[in-house]
Amino acid sequence: MTGIKTGILDWTGDNPFIYLKTDPEQDWSSLSLYFRIASSEYGSGHAILVVDNPYQAGSDNDTRLLITDNQPLAEYLVRDFVRHFGLFRKAVALDSLKIISDGVFHTVNHYPEVVTESVSSSSANLKVEMQWHNMSQPAICVDLPQDQTQTQKHEMMCVFHPAQHARVLVNDVALPGSTIERDFNGTRAQSASLANSETWVRVA
Repeated sequence: MTGIKTGILDWTGDNPFIYLKTDPEQDWSSLSLYFRIASSEYGSGHAILVVDNPYQAGSDNDTRLLITDNQPLAEYLVRDFVRHFGLFRKAVALDSLKIISDGVFHTVNHYPEVVTESVSSSSANLKVEMQWHNMSQPAICVDLPQDQTQTQKHEMMCVFHPAQHARVLVNDVALPGSTIERDFNGTRAQSASLANSETWVRVA
């Protein structure tokens, strides 16, 4: 029967992103991801990953955070997925992440005007917000075969809702830079998008 897929579900959930540049002609100045995992072999949970100056060794002033409420899940997502995502493959910043495991997550959803995913940590005295604004562009639904996914091991299904602009705030201070327009799944869109019902199935 067409439309039926079989395989091993590695995870399913939401995985929106915000990628910023301070100079459109230079490398990305920061890469940020949010995960809300409904089901995986590590259970359910949330994580926010924020790395600025991702391709440089960095300094103590750089933000390199992985904040979660399920540390084994978050480490698995970074190790087995994020490191295979195109923009992250050369991101040396992933080698110096500060992992914070007492994250408390909160969602404010006024789609399509604005969606905010935030996390706070009492142990680190820290709050991170990711904001997507104006999802006016039509949704992009993808169903990628194994040879077109980032891992080359999975099929991936997802619904993307590109944002017209986006921000990442760390303790109420916005990371520098802005989104840029780029090629995205056969169309043009800004480098920030919701990514709902994202599902990675390992091909049997």
